[in-house]
Order: sequence, then C-alpha cells, then structure tokens
Amino acid sequence: MGAPDIKADAKRVFEVLKAGGIAIIPAVMGYALASSSTEALEKVFTTKRRGAHKRHAMGGSYELHKELHVLKPEHAEIVRCLTQDFDLPLAVIAKYDPNHPIMKHIDGATMDALSVNGTIAMLINGGSLQDELTKLMREANLPLLGSSANLSGTGTKYCVQDINQEILDIANIVIDYGIVKFGFHGRSSTMIDFSGPNIDIVRIGVCYDVIKDLLKRFWGIEIPADPGKTSLPSGHLKTLPPLESLEKLVAVR
Repeated sequence: MGAPDIKADAKRVFEVLKAGGIAIIPAVMGYALASSSTEALEKVFTTKRRGAHKRHAMGGSYELHKELHVLKPEHAEIVRCLTQDFDLPLAVIAKYDPNHPIMKHIDGATMDALSVNGTIAMLINGGSLQDELTKLMREANLPLLGSSANLSGTGTKYCVQDINQEILDIANIVIDYGIVKFGFHGRSSTMIDFSGPNIDIVRIGVCYDVIKDLLKRFWGIEIPADPGKTSLPSGHLKTLPPLESLEKLVAVR
C-alpha cells in the first residue's frame, strides 16, 4: 500500500491509448473516457449512446493550450489567470493552429466531431494524471480525446464504483483514484468560448461561482448566474446542431 505512482499510471494509460485502446481516468471533476484513435472514439460514442449534437473534447494542459489555441491577448490573460494564478479547472473553447503536429494525427471524421466553427475545446487543470498523460501524448504528437465516463444523460461519475458497467466493459485500463476532488459540485467542467469578441459561457460547471466572481472583480465581465443544478442539471447553456457523421453512428447502434 502507499501513494499512487502517477507517472507510472500515466505511462500505462499512454501505452493503451497509443495502441488504439480506451482508458478510464480520473479528472478533478469526474472520471473520463480517454482515447486517441477514430475507432476508439466511435466505440465510446456508441457505447455512451450520445446524441449527434455532442462533440469530442481534448484533454490538455496550460502548455498545450498555449501551443494550440489562438486567442486575443486579453482573453489569453484571462485563461492564464484563472488556470495558473487561481489553479481552477477550465474547459477552453478557442480557435486553433491547424499546423500543430498533434492536429496532423487527427483524421477528417474525428476532426469534424472535434472542431466547431474552427474551434476546439480543451480541458486545462484536469489533475495530476491528466497533466502527466498530456506530456506523454504531446511528445508522441497524439491527441488526448474523450468525454465523461458515463452513459449519456446519467451525469458525471465521481468514483469508479458509480460508472455504468457498459462503460467499464469497453475500457482497456481503469485508473481508480477514489472520489474526485470536485465531485461535490455535481457537474462537469465550466466551459467558456473565447473565439468571439466577447467570452461566452457554454457550460456552467465546477468552480463556476469562483470564475464568475473573478471575471467581475478583475475584468468587469458579467456572466450569467447559475440557475442551480435542479433547473439546469447538465449546466449546458448552448446546444450544438447534430453532425451528419455522428447521426450515422446513432443510426447504426
């Protein structure tokens, strides 16, 4: 018994993803399904029974965000402050550099399901394991892609014991670190779109009250109040139109 070896666990997950497999890993707001290949992503999508309006997301780090995302200087400073000065988890939606080496390992079908209007969503500060895994994936120029480890509509899972068996069955490796740090929030990550002239809240998630206060306090930016989990359990304020390629996956499952 003893503390987990996070570097070793990240290496084990990396080897699974590099081989085209699927991993269940902890993040600070909940457990996630991670993958890197088109086939694995499609398996995740169909097993989760996701709707065609859902998109893939990228796991990352502040360093990868700076390399890949393209933001206005004032927006870049907001992301830096929230994630580095205040150490808050944040899903950042922003324009991206299509010439980044990682992007060259993503095929057209996966890119269609990852990018929306020339933007990509990336989770920053997902936790120590995600940070270590992101380093390995960056070195190999492989994308770290995925979504919550749940059946669609059943809510974020905060410990492995709560993950649906169907989800556990598709994983080639499961990293169990117990109850996640922000599980008490009952939501996923807060997601902000920085691609436009003004920031836009896409999803209300963990630490939203802190983010709301900081944006008002330091930048004078007002964002919507949280109506509460009862009124808005998913936290989503925006819904994307269905994607044709994902509709085909929905039709055949």
